[in-house]
Amino acid sequence: METTVEDARIARTRAAVREAVRSLFEEEGPAALTHQRVAQRAEVGRATIYRHWPRQIDLVTEAMTITEQPLLRAGEGPLREWLSRELIRSAADLAQPVARQFLTTVIATADQNPAVAALRDDLLRRISSLLRGAIDRAVAAGETVAERDNDELLAQILGPLIFRVTIQRAPVDRAFADRIVDAALGPAA
Repeated sequence: METTVEDARIARTRAAVREAVRSLFEEEGPAALTHQRVAQRAEVGRATIYRHWPRQIDLVTEAMTITEQPLLRAGEGPLREWLSRELIRSAADLAQPVARQFLTTVIATADQNPAVAALRDDLLRRISSLLRGAIDRAVAAGETVAERDNDELLAQILGPLIFRVTIQRAPVDRAFADRIVDAALGPAA
């Protein structure tokens, strides 16, 4: 019986800390993820935070692992339709503070931190695999798709989107998404 009570307490504490990490990361970015601030927000002792996340970068990494990545996700349908829908959805995600913090943190810290670099590399593998799978399905369905380097295609698709949302702070509508897709894949046949 005591183990069950202890397990429930640990689960509640972990959930409170994860929520504190997520909300601080979303509201103020990675600099807000100090042991003291997380402990205060989660209403737990600082020793608890240090025990499980001994360095500040461990808190940042935790925030990034619980933040849903804001880029391409699996979907169905013709390649161009799927890409345009995903660009619009990704733009909406990137307009949210937590997604902006996620992307900014990956860009700013991946070269200095192996844990963040691993998250970046995993993100790249996942979105590259999604795009490759979508292209393979398009070719199998008879859609005209010129053979392209997958990494270059990702840069041509995501670069303008990220610039539009994060630098220009402008919306991405269907016409803009379609222009990105046409520029990357070539005009529709």
